Amino acid sequence: MENRYKNRWSHSVKVLLVLLMAITVITSCMDDDYIYDDKEPDFLKGSIYQYLKESGDFTNYIRLIDDLNRKEYLNLTGSITLFVANDSAFNEFYKKNVWNVSRYEQLTQRQKKLIFNFSMIKNAYTLEKLSNYYDGNYHEGLAMRRYTALSAIDSVEFGKELPAGSYWDAYRNKGLYLMKDNTDIPFVFFSPQFMTLSGMTDEDFSFLSGGKERVKDDFFVFNKKVIKRDIICKNGYVNVLESVLTPPVNMAEYINSNPRTTIFSTLLERFSAPYYDGSTTALYKELNPDFTDSIFNKVYFADNGGTSVDPNGKAITVRLAYNPGWNAYRTTVNSSVYSDMAAMFVPSDEAMNDYINNDPTGSLLKERYGSWELLPNDVVVSFLTRHMQTSLLKSVPSVFSKMVDNQNYTLPVKKEDILTDYNYTAVNGEVYLTNKVYTPVDYISVYAPVLLTTGTKVINWAITRTEAAYDRTLFAFYKLYLNSMAAKYALFVPTDEYLTKYIDPVAYGQTGVNGALKYWYNEKSSTVNATIYTYSDGIVGDSVGVITDADFLQNRLWKLLDSHIVVGDVTGDGYYVTKANDIIKMSNSMQSVQGGFDIEKGTEAQVIRTFPQENGTTFTINSPINPALQSVYSAMGDISKTEFSDFFELLEGVPSDYGTELPQIFTSRGLDYCVSFFNSYNYTIYVPTNEAIQRALSNGVIKTWAQINLFTGDAKKAETQKMLRFLRYHFQDRSVFVGQTKVGTYETATLKLQSDNFPSYFNTPVNKSYKLGVEEDGGSIKLITESGKTARVILKDGYYNLIAKDYVFNSPTSTSTDFKNVDGTGATTATAFNKSRITASSSAVIHLIDDVLTFDE
Repeated sequence: MENRYKNRWSHSVKVLLVLLMAITVITSCMDDDYIYDDKEPDFLKGSIYQYLKESGDFTNYIRLIDDLNRKEYLNLTGSITLFVANDSAFNEFYKKNVWNVSRYEQLTQRQKKLIFNFSMIKNAYTLEKLSNYYDGNYHEGLAMRRYTALSAIDSVEFGKELPAGSYWDAYRNKGLYLMKDNTDIPFVFFSPQFMTLSGMTDEDFSFLSGGKERVKDDFFVFNKKVIKRDIICKNGYVNVLESVLTPPVNMAEYINSNPRTTIFSTLLERFSAPYYDGSTTALYKELNPDFTDSIFNKVYFADNGGTSVDPNGKAITVRLAYNPGWNAYRTTVNSSVYSDMAAMFVPSDEAMNDYINNDPTGSLLKERYGSWELLPNDVVVSFLTRHMQTSLLKSVPSVFSKMVDNQNYTLPVKKEDILTDYNYTAVNGEVYLTNKVYTPVDYISVYAPVLLTTGTKVINWAITRTEAAYDRTLFAFYKLYLNSMAAKYALFVPTDEYLTKYIDPVAYGQTGVNGALKYWYNEKSSTVNATIYTYSDGIVGDSVGVITDADFLQNRLWKLLDSHIVVGDVTGDGYYVTKANDIIKMSNSMQSVQGGFDIEKGTEAQVIRTFPQENGTTFTINSPINPALQSVYSAMGDISKTEFSDFFELLEGVPSDYGTELPQIFTSRGLDYCVSFFNSYNYTIYVPTNEAIQRALSNGVIKTWAQINLFTGDAKKAETQKMLRFLRYHFQDRSVFVGQTKVGTYETATLKLQSDNFPSYFNTPVNKSYKLGVEEDGGSIKLITESGKTARVILKDGYYNLIAKDYVFNSPTSTSTDFKNVDGTGATTATAFNKSRITASSSAVIHLIDDVLTFDE
């Protein structure tokens, strides 16, 4: 299909000739005086070679053709488009050029090939049709690049000046034959149709081309104007350029060769390596029988157009977004080479030195690492990627104000930042030399201390783990999340040396052998492993195995991350709710932090260092924050909490007769039982004292389950529903804490029904949740109910600010006992421990109150 559309234009000259011949035959029968009986049309020249030869103004180009033995090719072969320069242009070329040749005789055979092959397209196109392309769909006027006849094999050269790095060391003394990329080499052009349809302005073009001005209908190849166009020959079209066209290099090679970008280039070249190219070596030997060496290809470690393994076959986990040396660059794997290319904003050496010495963030880099050369690759890649744009059309001056980087963060480039004398249009993108550095968000967000400090490899592995989006592109959710400048965060980071005793919820809830995990970074595999230890009453025992399952480790560390992120900055001592809906407590002037389990056991994590960042605060800590490992069920059912017993008995007593229509309060799930209507959120539960429950029974406010069970049929169902609504009214959305009361109105787990014909204190509409009013009351909390009555939290040790957490494991019905113990023991039908997953959780703070809460009195 693609060839059919290509041939539609590439054979247009041949079709024209056939039609002319047909017209000649037909008209000769009709009119003996037809003018083309004895001659060809004046507009149809001879072959391309004949036209150039007879014009007398292309002697330099004719010499190229003859020296390269291409005369016959340009005399006979059809379907060619050629962009040539006349002798006047060559005379100017000899005065100044990148090869420093001052006359034709100084051109090497390789240079002659470069000029000739780069000026030719192996299809016949008028300039109007050159900007059309087919990639499964037909696109008119949207092409800006075309493959030329220049092959990568034409660029093979021997060299000893190689990039720094161990991959190049073996060839540093002896040198090697190297291609800077082995893909075909396109040229860049700006047609009137493209300029109209792409959104690129004349001012953009002038900025890119070093000040060249274009007017309507101008056609440029790079920054060289076509001064004579669409000259029709028997075997194609000839276009005359205002100056000699020599092939630019790719972006990476321009940056590497520019003396003003040595620092940036050194960082970029870390991600390159030589790879033996067997097919090119074989072809080169066929073309050059005396050649006995090997040819290598320079490839960059990159997600798009590069490689993810080094020459030894080892996986490379830290990669560029795309290969800056890729001649045939495409914005995505599935896009076309024709319609766009890349762009790079490359700070000059002066700008790089000024940044690391004088900029606040740059100075931190220098303090931590000493110099640009000593930055580790995972820090460098963030810097390089920030300056690499995937689309030129989204990186021209007219859209600088809207430009974002590959993580969708604003890239604040201004025209005055660009050193325009050094703009360079490469075969695969535009290189802008800049007088400033654009700080990566990775360096200023709460993620920055994880990236830039030592001892955070485990958490960094978790943050940078990727997943696939709907369109199959990979993204690191937690990195994007923590880099967001639209929100504030507090990030708590247990350093590697302290991730030695993280109590696993699944293992903790088992009735057999409990377990704790030590997470550690495996340098050989560049991933995280976890060693399993037995655990009992705070004592870590023997090692019983190592987990390498990446899915398990990702699940646990992502849940750990969620419990160590507070949305909204931490500004002082007190309680905070994390992204996981865990409840944590800061104390000791923000130098200590505890989770629910820590509070229960009297342990704490201490802050090692505090990092104020642009979007919040990062705290490195000397222990993981251990969330609550008691469910609401076990916290309220604790026999030592005697004041909870009567209310807990009511919660437990809900009959199972009515299924999901009137569901029980507790359901078997997670550590033991979960609150059935909790939904990945944080809650407050108000528990009336035993005295308050008995008073409500005596006053007829509620009935015991024994009394309710004496009813039958609809009457029993109605009484059950009434009791359920009473109980659920004690469960409030959002956690509030004694000593840190957030005054306001909060929804409960009881809905107002159409049949509720009594007054509502808060004017709650039908089918909406009944509310509770929360006020501070002399260090305690006062509650106002929908019935206008009040209750207060009782400040009795162990009965307020009590934290619990309900977990959901692999499925909504999974419990800890469905999995084998950490040492592999357990029921034969149980699932292996490393196949367990934590899928959701909810937290609650529990307070004892002095009266029941009602909405209907």
